[in-house]
Amino acid sequence: RDRFDDRGPPGGRFGDRGGPGRFDDRGPPGRFGDRDRFDDRGPPGRFGDRDRFDDRGGGDRFGGGRGAPQPQDDFPAFGGTGGGPKKEPEPVLPPVSAPLALPGEDEAAAKARIEKKKREAEEKAAAEKAAAEEAARKKAEEDKAAAEAAQKASAAEGLLLDGFATGGKVGEELAAWCAEQGSVLPSVDKLVCHLLTETEKKNPDPNCKWAEPERHGAALVSLVEDNIMGQMQVLWGIQKYCDSQGFPKINDEYLVQAMFRAMYKYDLAEAEAFDAWKEDESPEHEEGKMKAIIQTMEWFNWLEEDDDDDDESDGEEEEEY
Repeated sequence: RDRFDDRGPPGGRFGDRGGPGRFDDRGPPGRFGDRDRFDDRGPPGRFGDRDRFDDRGGGDRFGGGRGAPQPQDDFPAFGGTGGGPKKEPEPVLPPVSAPLALPGEDEAAAKARIEKKKREAEEKAAAEKAAAEEAARKKAEEDKAAAEAAQKASAAEGLLLDGFATGGKVGEELAAWCAEQGSVLPSVDKLVCHLLTETEKKNPDPNCKWAEPERHGAALVSLVEDNIMGQMQVLWGIQKYCDSQGFPKINDEYLVQAMFRAMYKYDLAEAEAFDAWKEDESPEHEEGKMKAIIQTMEWFNWLEEDDDDDDESDGEEEEEY
């Protein structure tokens, strides 16, 4: 017999179980015996008498027996209509106030303590306000007094400036008057500028006869002799005056240069003072400074040459000795 045919009558493979055909011992002819594939579950059709998995109810997929399909919310946390219970709102708790009374203190004592603390805070605020008002009042009085003092000082300074420029005193008499004024005498730059403004007016003298000793020169020398800063103030006074006049040119020469030369002549400014004036960068004296430097270039070149000649002369004298 064929392979494994000892288990039944001769026939096909595994044919000992029934009629012809593979596994045909289960029923009528056909694949797997007496029925269509899986047709033992009902009438003809795939998997029997119903659609795929339709044993659960209606004809829709997976929908049998559960009624109409319901929409599903994939993101219930974002307020969808389905899926999960809704979150209940948290209850709003009433505010909790701290107890008035401290341990060992009754309610009346607690109220008295709180009222006292409130009263002390109000008294402190009132005291601070009064102190601030008093400080403001004092400051206003001080500012007023300072303004009045400045006004008086300005008026006094005006009188002193007029006394120096047009007071009728000249020469040594004027020098003595300046010494009498002491520290209240205005600065040298103010004296020079006021003198030029009042006496030279619109017709300045490039030779500066006002600086002669018998006029105002002696007084000015007494104020700036051996004093580089004082001599710089003489130059600042001339700079300010020339700036007020628009740095004019007289007799084919700039007025500021002619006046600088006169200050050197009358010993009111030494070479060192001219160098210090040129290098000065103080903001209070910068007005007109650049134009004055440009218009005095020839004068400063002469100073440098004169200084070189002095050095050569000193060297020759040393060789003779």
